[in-house]
Amino acid sequence: MSTVPHPDPAELGQNLFYGIGVRKNYRKAFPLLLQAAELGHIHCQNVVGFCYNSGYGVGKDVTQALFWYEQAAANDHQVALFNLARCYEIGKGVARDLERALELYKRAAALGDVPAACNLGVMYELGQGTEVNLTEAIHWTRYAAQRGDSKAQYNLGICYDEGAGVAKNRRWATLWMRKAATQGHLGALAFLGESRRLERRD
Repeated sequence: MSTVPHPDPAELGQNLFYGIGVRKNYRKAFPLLLQAAELGHIHCQNVVGFCYNSGYGVGKDVTQALFWYEQAAANDHQVALFNLARCYEIGKGVARDLERALELYKRAAALGDVPAACNLGVMYELGQGTEVNLTEAIHWTRYAAQRGDSKAQYNLGICYDEGAGVAKNRRWATLWMRKAATQGHLGALAFLGESRRLERRD
């Protein structure tokens, strides 16, 4: 006699959470995601952390969010590492710890997480959790900018405009600002608008 396979809570929960083949329903998705997380599904552990952090399908609970981010981050889940780093960076649910945030961003960036690389560049530039290191700042900012992160593109444009960590180069500044502006980055749009105004005035 053949047995009917049990439905996979990870698959069902993610389908409901992301709206894959069904209408999104966070309230129905959450208990399935939690079940999968408790069974050790790494991605679901991060999603459960996000749900607790944002109040998607469950009441907000930062302590639980941190717990599940930690579970996923222990297995090098890139987004969980970023989420956990962000909590330590701003002191959400934990005492602010910039050294810990830097460590987590480094781990995520080394695994290829682009937003983590962008934030890592900022921390090196400002000396947050470490000494100021413009070489590392430019390295990680460029890494993220080349992979389409609009914040990193804007930051790299500012570096070229001001000559921070790189030779001052207005053409490269404008190029990166245009890339960021194409994605709707408000700072880049303002920079380009001011540049055009000055060019007309000159």
